[in-house]
Amino acid sequence: MQILVTHVTRMAHGFCCVAGLSEREHRHVRPVTGQRLHTGLLAPPGPFDMGAVVELGRTHPAGARPPEVEDALFAPERARRAGYVSPSRLWSILEETAAESLYDIFGPSLEHHQNRRASVPLLAGEASLGTYLPIASCALAVRTTGDSASLRVVLASEGLDLSLTDARYYEDEFRAPAMDRVRLATKAIDDGTPRHPGRRAHPALRPGRWAERAALVTGECPASRFEPGPPSAGRRPRLTPLTPPPRAFPPRSPRTPQIPSR
Repeated sequence: MQILVTHVTRMAHGFCCVAGLSEREHRHVRPVTGQRLHTGLLAPPGPFDMGAVVELGRTHPAGARPPEVEDALFAPERARRAGYVSPSRLWSILEETAAESLYDIFGPSLEHHQNRRASVPLLAGEASLGTYLPIASCALAVRTTGDSASLRVVLASEGLDLSLTDARYYEDEFRAPAMDRVRLATKAIDDGTPRHPGRRAHPALRPGRWAERAALVTGECPASRFEPGPPSAGRRPRLTPLTPPPRAFPPRSPRTPQIPSR
């Protein structure tokens, strides 16, 4: 199976999660092994990178329970990066697959809470990840608590304040915000550049719930990736635009019917 990587998520220290779109149907796929993925699978030197076309090798359905219906078992040692799609092609695919309602992604069991969070009940939901085009603008915020800082994506029109777990916005082994990238994204948003928050569900702190967290792609630089070459002194490399792909990802097949918006 070949996928176009659209989600690169930081998890607990030393671990990550990746997901992408299948080559022809453009359905979401999350490669899993039954254990957490190590950050060594991210570029460099690993194959997974934002906008990368990755050949996973042979995959098998993971038999995951809702909402993690996208999981596919693969052998990490067989995964290889075939190249990258161009920024314009990646942006086009994101626009084609972006939902106009969060209910189109997660289904009618999605619940909006007073603390500006959203979640689906355990073992419920139509999906655990997707791409969403905001109603209006969004904001990228840095929140500091003691000696640590975190990033948030604020969707004012939707009444949501979500954790930004996109690994490309972090450095120092994904533990600290990469402020140079944050400033670039903030400027793009302030200038009115379109943006797509990619959404996936992660276990919430509250038992029995699944809560939303977000990635962020802006139209001005929709496909930043980790720069080739060895990282320096424990820090992730800086981000650079994508290089042209060896071949373009083909147009998607006709879309299957989606869940109606509320």
